[in-house]
Formats: sequence, structure tokens, C-alpha cells
Amino acid sequence: MEFESVLGARCPVCGRDLDAPGLCRRCRSELHARRWQNLVYLGGYRKWRGAVRALKFKGGRRLVAPLADALAEGVREAGWALDAVTAVPTTWWRALVRGYNPAELLGRRIAERLELPFVRAVARRYTPSQTRRRRDERARMKAGTFFLQRELEHRRWLLVDDVWTTGATFRAVERVLRAGGAEAVYGAVIAARQDGDW
Repeated sequence: MEFESVLGARCPVCGRDLDAPGLCRRCRSELHARRWQNLVYLGGYRKWRGAVRALKFKGGRRLVAPLADALAEGVREAGWALDAVTAVPTTWWRALVRGYNPAELLGRRIAERLELPFVRAVARRYTPSQTRRRRDERARMKAGTFFLQRELEHRRWLLVDDVWTTGATFRAVERVLRAGGAEAVYGAVIAARQDGDW
């Protein structure tokens, strides 16, 4: 924390001076999970865009703990009966370039907080990044992008990702899990699209 302060680091969400690791105290106080159907999320993308981008593109690993802990609390409050946690996978080369998969970091922390196993259940074939694609293009995910990489030993899953935009990525991974024998798939993301929010 002292190191970030010396460098004049700013909170990625509000832009104020950073007075806590990764995320300022004020923004931390606003980390309250919401629920929509089978999804837990922290808010709209307009609010949490800076945190998402810092985690995905700026090596913001210090954001994992506060974001994941708030999501874990939301999942706990939802009362879902879960057997295991997994994350939307990225391609091997994106993980290599970034040094990590943001969704997996979140998922592992959430699993730890919920005292559940984290399993790399699904893998991803190469596809162009969704980031610069239009919303209608994101909704048309190529079939076969995701595939099961191991036999599922669990039936009720929490699937973690960083953002819910159209739901296409989440639904594609959910279909793979269900085809492998999953009975239920719930979700946890940092930000979800809300009408008028983006």
C-alpha cells in the first residue's frame, strides 16, 4: 500500500488517491453484490469499468481480493447449493501474455471463501478478442469455441467471469458444462450490463 501511495496511484474506479490496496476505501464500501436470476454481480459496467479494465489489462491483481470477497458474500447470501467453482477460460496465449486469467483469479478466491473446490473444467480454442467486437457480434459466438477438458465430478457449479455483456460467453460455457452432466450452473461476475448503464 505504501508503495502505491508513493507512486501517486489512483483508484481505478473513482480516480481518487489510493488509500487501500488496489481499490480505495470509499469504493470498497460500495462493493455490495446484487442478484439477477442465477447471476450475482457487483453493479453495472459504467460504475465498475475501471476495475474490470485494471484487472484485465493492467495487472491489477490487488483488485482480486476485494472484488472476489464481495462476490463470494453475494453467492453465500443467494443460498445456492454448490459443489464446485470454475471460470470462463481464456486462450493459452492470452494467459501467457497477461500472466493470468482474470476470471480464474476471481474464481479461485471465491472458491476459497466458499470452501469449495476450484476446477479448470472447460478450455477455450483460439477466437479473436471479444473486446473490440460490436454487441451483436459478441452475441454470435462460434460453436465449438469451448470444450470440456475433463470428466465432471460435480453437478452444481458456480461459473465466474469478469463481465456479463450479452451473456453469449457465459451461455456457451454453461452449455458445455451441462452437456458434461452439470445439473445447475450459477454465475458470478464483476459487472453486468443494465439498460441505460452502458
